[in-house]
Amino acid sequence: MMLPSMKNGREKFDWPPFSSFPLLFVVMVKPLTDAFYEVEAVKYGYMLLLLSASLFARYGQVFQKSPADSRNKPLLAYVFLIALYFFFQFGLTITYGGNLAEIFKVISPFVFFALVAFAADRWMIYALAVGAFLTIVINAALLPFEYGWVVWGSVRTFKGYYFFKTDLAYALCFSVLIFACYERNKITPVLATVVLIAAVEVVLANSRTNYISFFLVVIFLAVKEGISLRSIIRYSLLLALLGIAAAILYDPTKLLGFDTSNQEAFTQGRSVTWDHLLASLAEYSPLEWLFGRGPFADLLLSIEMHGAGQMAHNAHNEMLHLLYTQGIFGTAVYIILWLMMFKMSASLEMPIWLRGTAAMGLILFLLQGMTTVMSSFATKTWPLVMVLLAVRGLGSVEGQHKQIVSSS
Repeated sequence: MMLPSMKNGREKFDWPPFSSFPLLFVVMVKPLTDAFYEVEAVKYGYMLLLLSASLFARYGQVFQKSPADSRNKPLLAYVFLIALYFFFQFGLTITYGGNLAEIFKVISPFVFFALVAFAADRWMIYALAVGAFLTIVINAALLPFEYGWVVWGSVRTFKGYYFFKTDLAYALCFSVLIFACYERNKITPVLATVVLIAAVEVVLANSRTNYISFFLVVIFLAVKEGISLRSIIRYSLLLALLGIAAAILYDPTKLLGFDTSNQEAFTQGRSVTWDHLLASLAEYSPLEWLFGRGPFADLLLSIEMHGAGQMAHNAHNEMLHLLYTQGIFGTAVYIILWLMMFKMSASLEMPIWLRGTAAMGLILFLLQGMTTVMSSFATKTWPLVMVLLAVRGLGSVEGQHKQIVSSS
């Protein structure tokens, strides 16, 4: 799927310039850095490498006089809004307490997009696809080892090299979506194998929300395939293999159930937290509704509910967390930044097979946000950014290809 270019009437492969290789490598290994979640130096070291590689790639493009991309026009406004959001978060931290690390976590997906999107568009899909493939395969390689497992409650679940099973299952859903982009959403033997391996891992991760997410990704790929007779046979075989693997590898009596008769048990205590948050929001002053109560307000409320000796939890819901901690103003700026990112990822030349991919990524993000705080964790926000980068880069490939064909 290399981008073709024309020289002397002949088609040849268009390799990325030397200046783009460091950035592509840094993006490729990003999913692997999640294995070092306990090492703070890795997080800050990665951002430093990303910044350096991005500047190197960008200056390389300027030196080569690469053509300007019309989608870059909102960049200045986008960067300004990121700065505004940073200082807003900083003000909340000064007023209510907090730390700079939390601020950087929240703004990191927007900074990541700003650094990467304008430096290596056309070749980004290759780095993203390799990173997605490695995420699936390396975690699968941990299945025989105790390191990849953890007992959560009374259930032994697979977590791979992630801190938590949900992080793994969520990453696998996005990895399949990104790798499918590389395969142009065609069910090739390689993609089918990748989907099957990821499906087994998701089942063993025992993350109920991501059962639904993974199913939606599979349905999305089926729709893109056209749901022909051949596709039905392929998916039937794939689901049959998945069912056999699940039956062999896992004890169904230990799976988390979907019994909704006891809401607190079904939500694993989240419903109690939500009730307290909603009751507290009802008591907000107009100023608190506008700006919230600070970055750790939901965490502090949890401590009040359960006592300082208990493990404190956040809102377990993205929208409640945003409203409770940042108010209407912060929530609005956060949403606008995502909308601008989506707009800068879109392309008029987007092929039919690529359409809907960004929306699918957003659905996965929103579904996960129903029971999890997303904005405070790079493992939750960066996968969506990577899907948008894949869509943006592939749009650039198609646009460049059309220009080549028309000029020839």
